[in-house]
Amino acid sequence: MPGARRGTHPIEIVVSGARKGTCPIEIVLAGGILVGFRPKGRSRSRSGGLTRRRAAPTRPPRAIRRRPGRPQAERGRMRAMSHAPSTGPRTAVDSLALHGTAEATPPPSDTSGSRRRDGLAMRVLGSLPDAAFHALMTRTQRPTKPSRRLVPRALVTRERIGGVGETVPGVPVTWIDRPRSRTAAVIHLHGGAHVAGEQPEHWRWLEELRRRSGAAAAMIHYRMPPTSPFPAALDDVLAVIRDLRERADVRDGGWVLSGDSSGGGLALAVLAALRDEGIPLPAGVILLSPWTDLTLADPLVAAREDRDRVLSAPALARCAHEYAGGYALTDPRVSPRFASFEALPPVLLFAGSEEILLGDARALAEALRAAGVPVAFTEQPGGQHDDAVMSDGPAAQWALRRQIAFVREACGLRA
Repeated sequence: MPGARRGTHPIEIVVSGARKGTCPIEIVLAGGILVGFRPKGRSRSRSGGLTRRRAAPTRPPRAIRRRPGRPQAERGRMRAMSHAPSTGPRTAVDSLALHGTAEATPPPSDTSGSRRRDGLAMRVLGSLPDAAFHALMTRTQRPTKPSRRLVPRALVTRERIGGVGETVPGVPVTWIDRPRSRTAAVIHLHGGAHVAGEQPEHWRWLEELRRRSGAAAAMIHYRMPPTSPFPAALDDVLAVIRDLRERADVRDGGWVLSGDSSGGGLALAVLAALRDEGIPLPAGVILLSPWTDLTLADPLVAAREDRDRVLSAPALARCAHEYAGGYALTDPRVSPRFASFEALPPVLLFAGSEEILLGDARALAEALRAAGVPVAFTEQPGGQHDDAVMSDGPAAQWALRRQIAFVREACGLRA
């Protein structure tokens, strides 16, 4: 695609019409993001009929441009946390309840209009023929790195960690500020409906969380369908975590596991597997709009269908079957909503009030509390799916401040 930046992977897929005489469609992808689609042979100009999704700007996020360091309110809060009188052992969730943020309640989300294009892309991709769908998803799964404008290249490293059998010698992991991992680390599992790779917005969110919390950050590039359905992703993440612990690259009580959307569901499956193996768990877990029930049986899926501007239930159902392969969708390793949650670490949970996966988050919060797991659940008013990662407005910044405080408290990084 003309004008594509270095490091992107443009692709054009032609989907022929089902009836004679219908017009083929070109799907244009760059860097793992749908940037346009048009009738085959039409002009690329605006007048030629191209419907285009503009690429996300590469400039640093607003909070980074404004000034370095944490906002004044956050610095004051962290000082208060460091001088709070000791009342015995407490979790990061307890700390949020005690000290909170400057705003007692989240501001309403203001991103419903700007994310309609995400929903359009989801619906277009979900309606593609199998061959085109598989080709497109495979192309998005190439591991990426944060842009040079976002993170200095000297801080970014990639290595292969762990190994799965004889076929996977190591799983690609991209680090930001790798040397700090033995002090504190956030290990993230990206979303993408279990079939698509990370997007630039994932890197923007993860870098800001890393920079303002003082921890290292890692993105695990786990395998996905169509070439590697379940249990490939679960095996990859478990192999990485086992290896990191064996090499003492992360310390017990010094790392946080996070996941957004499908990555949130995968994170829960990883926690249950680690617990069952007797491996020490992370100090805390951040789950952002997690997809935990691949059966999509929750009543809110249908009730929120007209209000969710990002997700499409038919497209999610297709992705769920691609991911599960020959396994039942009710298998607790595939849909961790059906797993047990006893003895899990504290959980910081976010979801939007308008998304079809809101029922997943509500049911998860109730199940965690019933199992005795400390959980702080925020239902963002007016929020769409994964707004905490994919947007950068006041509501997302409010959520980010809570995530920063959670990471610092969980990993013992008090100011």
